[in-house]
Amino acid sequence: MSRYEEYLHHKKDRFGRFPASESIAWKGKFLETPVVNIWAGLLEALIVKHFPAIVIRHPQYRYVPTIDIDHAWCYLGRSLTRTMGGLGRSVMQGRFTEVAARLKTLAGLSPDPFDNYDFIKSVHAKYGHHPLFFILFADYGQNDNNVTVTSKQFQKLVSGLDTHNNVGLHPSLSSNKHLQKLEDEFIGLSEAIGRDVTMSRQHFLKLSLPRTCRTLIQLGITDDYSMGYAGHVGFRAGIAAPFPFFDLSRNEATTLVIHPVSLMDVTLRDYLRLNNIESLQTIHKVIRTIRSVNGEFVSLWHNESLGETGRWKGWRQLYEAMVEQASS
Repeated sequence: MSRYEEYLHHKKDRFGRFPASESIAWKGKFLETPVVNIWAGLLEALIVKHFPAIVIRHPQYRYVPTIDIDHAWCYLGRSLTRTMGGLGRSVMQGRFTEVAARLKTLAGLSPDPFDNYDFIKSVHAKYGHHPLFFILFADYGQNDNNVTVTSKQFQKLVSGLDTHNNVGLHPSLSSNKHLQKLEDEFIGLSEAIGRDVTMSRQHFLKLSLPRTCRTLIQLGITDDYSMGYAGHVGFRAGIAAPFPFFDLSRNEATTLVIHPVSLMDVTLRDYLRLNNIESLQTIHKVIRTIRSVNGEFVSLWHNESLGETGRWKGWRQLYEAMVEQASS
């Protein structure tokens, strides 16, 4: 849980992240097992054996659905320059179906493929959930290319999503090394929702320990949802439950609570290259595992993967099946 191995020298992936293949859990073939929860159960059994009268409080299984909004819309909300550039690229590459879809959306004849917010709310309303939305509130860049975040359209969307104080910051990849950029994104999102942001998840799950956590604490972030691997399903910290971050370099406890993420849509589809049936089987296995230890299941999805277009065809149905399984 301390993530000591991430403080040590290790090979980084192309985004500068600590990859699962460098971890003890991967090498020991227990990445998909919440060993800390299991060890805690074994310790409890020993304690009860020697002290039968002791009363131990048990955690309850909990499902926390989370949505990353890297691109609020597929075609809407962009400047004229970016819109014309997108059209030009589609024409040059012969993607005329995409050209037609963009023009229909801009003309108001078709819904935007990434505008799936009503669907997300309706799916979770059946079970009384209020999903957490992590907003990329960053200037346009190579890996951080959301819509124009200063537009009234985008600000209205963000404010509307925060009806239960469930909007958090999705710090840009570039802000991981630039504190001022992170502060600007924090202030911008806080102003958009009319309160200070208290939750975060790093874009691309880029965690640099202990620096990332220290900067989040400086901003006043109390809960972070970045502890997971982009390339693999499993338990990066060996645990399926929230826990306070401990700064090993300073040997001190902190106020930042870490909520581990056990699976992500992009992991299943793009990294592991699983089809819909294989993905659902993997999801059910993870849910059963977390239920068995009364843990917290945090799913990571994107609004764009629910648009029923391109490579995400059929993933709406898969998402609904996951939510039902996780909630029942």
